[in-house]
Amino acid sequence: MRANRRRARRISLVAAAAPAVIVGAVLAAAVSPVAGGAGLVVVLVLVALIIPRMATAVALRVVLARPVRDDELPRLQNLVDGLCPTFGVRRPTLMAVDDEIPNACSLGIGPDRGVLVVTTGLEAALDLTQMEGVVGHELSHLKRDDTLVSSVAVTVLAPVIWLTGGDHFLHRALGRGRELRADQVAVTAVRYPPGLCDALRRFAESGSPRTGSVFTGRRWAMSRWLWIDPAVGDRDAETMGDLDLTSVRINALAEL
Repeated sequence: MRANRRRARRISLVAAAAPAVIVGAVLAAAVSPVAGGAGLVVVLVLVALIIPRMATAVALRVVLARPVRDDELPRLQNLVDGLCPTFGVRRPTLMAVDDEIPNACSLGIGPDRGVLVVTTGLEAALDLTQMEGVVGHELSHLKRDDTLVSSVAVTVLAPVIWLTGGDHFLHRALGRGRELRADQVAVTAVRYPPGLCDALRRFAESGSPRTGSVFTGRRWAMSRWLWIDPAVGDRDAETMGDLDLTSVRINALAEL
């Protein structure tokens, strides 16, 4: 948790550096070097503080999430209520993405202010034990403060990814291997590795996303490494060298 908080602060400071330098340079030229230095510091601190506070809302807009209705996804709601005490986190806000591809991710700036996002196709695709593994995986991200890094990184890097189309910036910012670590925490807590392993197998068998899906185009590049299954629509590109890819994690869980 401490490491993730430090990572989120570093990302925020790096993002705040550009506007701080611009303001500082303008003030130094127009007023004085002292005013420029003061302006640089003030803007750097303010922007670095503002980014985490707006990050969750920005990330939710990127993935096109909406609130879950009280009568919607009942199995998911029951599982979340039952597993939150096991992981020691407050019940996250539940939100949905209207898409038949089964997938899930979590966002938020702390374990007590988390958001669990699932696609509307998740509940139909999985049985109860598989759902338990997926929910456990996402609550692990909340417990570890992975979601703070996720929200901040998407907020900061979304414009860059939109322009370049490359998702490696986001993967590097989040930290490689974090999905595998969340798998390990989840199966230790729920004590049934086959549930999550079978869920990942079902994800791997899912079809290609439809045109306009959140799992296509630049929007997918902006959020790919947030999701429990980051290989949607691109199974052939998976390599054994990446610990976060779905096929690698399936093999790891099968050995437990």
